Amino acid sequence: MKRTLIVLGLSIIGCGGNSSAPGVVPPDLRDVERAGEGLVSATFGAYPDRMPDWSRASQVYAILKTVWAKQKTATPNLPAQQVTEMDAAVAKLGTAITAMNQKDAAYAANAVGLAIPPLYDFFHPDAPQEIVRLDAVFRQVGLDVHFGDWAAAMADLTSMTTDWNNSKAAVHTRVPTCHRVGGTATVEGDIEASLANLGPAIANMDKTIGETESENGALEIDTLELLYDCPPDNETPTHGLGAVCHAAADCDVGQVCDTANAGGKCAPDPANAAIGTRCTTTIDCGGDPRSACQTEAGDGYPGGYCFMEPCNDVQTCPPGATCVALGGESPGCFKACAVDADCVRTPASATEHYVCQLFSTTPPVGFGPTNMACSFPCTRDADCHTPLTCDIASGKCKP
Repeated sequence: MKRTLIVLGLSIIGCGGNSSAPGVVPPDLRDVERAGEGLVSATFGAYPDRMPDWSRASQVYAILKTVWAKQKTATPNLPAQQVTEMDAAVAKLGTAITAMNQKDAAYAANAVGLAIPPLYDFFHPDAPQEIVRLDAVFRQVGLDVHFGDWAAAMADLTSMTTDWNNSKAAVHTRVPTCHRVGGTATVEGDIEASLANLGPAIANMDKTIGETESENGALEIDTLELLYDCPPDNETPTHGLGAVCHAAADCDVGQVCDTANAGGKCAPDPANAAIGTRCTTTIDCGGDPRSACQTEAGDGYPGGYCFMEPCNDVQTCPPGATCVALGGESPGCFKACAVDADCVRTPASATEHYVCQLFSTTPPVGFGPTNMACSFPCTRDADCHTPLTCDIASGKCKP
């Protein structure tokens, strides 16, 4: 699941301009980034085969055009240069997807990600612009390596090294404050290793190592971005999300007291979350700033699936939802269930086969309060978090 780069408890910055205080990146702009990353995946293809999925690309492209147009209308004073770059990338994507031109489509898709950092920075999220940029440039170096543009790949590495050197002192200070996110204990060394391995790979024109470290680096930056959404260790909130409560009056506006979570914790109002419902874009999933839409085309959720991310023992889920993670992903709020029938949506659909799935609720891969949630059937052990394994016949994760 993708991180949302938000600071909880703060309202969305108004469309008339930005502010000096940290704020929330609007849902449409978050969907622009998600769609851009999805389009890189769809047009470039999975390593090592690199086979494009043009049908999926067309569907995600339609989402990208919709959410980008809405964001420009909502915030007409976005940085002009990045708006121009984004418009150009979106237009080139349309042409390349129609022509099934893998190289042009993949580069244009990643150009969306490269334009995102200053657009995010307009809304002052907590994560530094350098970290957001590293996410896109790690993917860019994989493209340049694959298509044999070694000079551009070396320029990518120089850019990433500069951004990392400018941000690693702050990262080093932050890492010890949070152990709710898996991989934070080693993330600094992992990034250093990826950058170090890329140097000789590019010099030796080694596509295998270059593309592998591109993929590794993008995952490492995802972990790093989650770190910037993480509440500090051993900090028990006295009010707001995650605070102990006995009634809704004990919680902040827009929150309720979830008595099923550890005897009572302040949680988002489920009316603002719509967990587990169908969606096309994040705006369909309610007004909570952690809401997101896992789409069918981009994320493989039939009919779309509203969820919330990140989540943990402080960043709680709404009543009726639980904080769990699919194999290899970070925790999000999924709809809680007891039996498969709880996962059938109205109106029922023959193509949306969600089951009541067993998840691990051992931090940092899950925080509950329950370990059963609606998700799609597993098809391999990697879909389940260790020690769970996949019973392929039933599509259920088993102890």
